[in-house]
Amino acid sequence: MDRAILRGGVSIGILTNFTLTAQLFSGHCPADQPPEPPRITPDQAALQSAESRNEELTKEITKKDAQIQALEDEIRALKKSKQMSVKSTKVESGWKTFEASAYTAFCSEGCTGITKTGVDVSHSIYYEGARVIAVDPSVIALGSTVEVRLADGSNFRAKAIDTGGMIKGARLDLLVANEADAVQFGRQSVELRVIK
Repeated sequence: MDRAILRGGVSIGILTNFTLTAQLFSGHCPADQPPEPPRITPDQAALQSAESRNEELTKEITKKDAQIQALEDEIRALKKSKQMSVKSTKVESGWKTFEASAYTAFCSEGCTGITKTGVDVSHSIYYEGARVIAVDPSVIALGSTVEVRLADGSNFRAKAIDTGGMIKGARLDLLVANEADAVQFGRQSVELRVIK
């Protein structure tokens, strides 16, 4: 025997042949069969499935949390907007902008001098110490006392005791002594608030 193939007194060739023969008889020849994949227990398979489902649920929850956060942000913005609107109303103390014009009950034709509430104003532009105005009763209740602030900063009390065919919405018509005063008053923007 050649000394180069001997190790520890045993031939490498003999050992190799012996190993291959043993594998052939046992049915485990490396050339014929692929290695078996690692086997997992049913518990391990259930755990892997649960972990996979948990990842999916975590992603879904994260997405839903983002949607909820966006809705909460929108609600906060709406509440803030509403609070600012309420604050601005409170700051103004109930003042609202109206378009004002003037009319007279003292004319030679077509003027009766009797208001919608039955008050005769043919001799005075005042009623109960306040100026007479015509309003839209769906906006200002008839009989209400209001304060009117003109553009020049002056203001006066008025009594809403009349209506007019053209007085709709946020409009008022101020009773004046004659047509010249009505023309001079013209149309102007005023601020109005109900006192009682």
